Amino acid sequence: MSKAEELKQKRILIVDDVATYRTALSSFLEKLGFSKIDMAEDGNQAFEMLMDAQGSEPYGLVFSDINMPECNGIELVKRIKASDILKATPVVMVSTENESSMVLDAISLGAANYIIKPFSAEVLIQKLKEVGKQIV
Repeated sequence: MSKAEELKQKRILIVDDVATYRTALSSFLEKLGFSKIDMAEDGNQAFEMLMDAQGSEPYGLVFSDINMPECNGIELVKRIKASDILKATPVVMVSTENESSMVLDAISLGAANYIIKPFSAEVLIQKLKEVGKQIV
């Protein structure tokens, strides 16, 4: 199985408080051959889902928005990287252009990569290739 095929078998979690962005990213991923996609509205819900999945099929990749209520993407990365169970789970930050300093913070905390909104399918494919080299 190729690295790309291995990556497509992984369970993915999309975290964003805006349903339109969750749906758009999910659609892009489905067109690329991913089928195990779940969604969360904020970092708290995402962290619970990540922890709950440990007993069955853990998530292999997380896409997280930065700016969300309750628990933002930076806090989610901190919580994931502080957890012995979850710390190996790669997180790709999804942000708007004006949050670039926050993206750097997320990368320094352990995020695997980032995507700037709005993004194209080509950008998503490139980021998946980069992350795929790190996790498969």
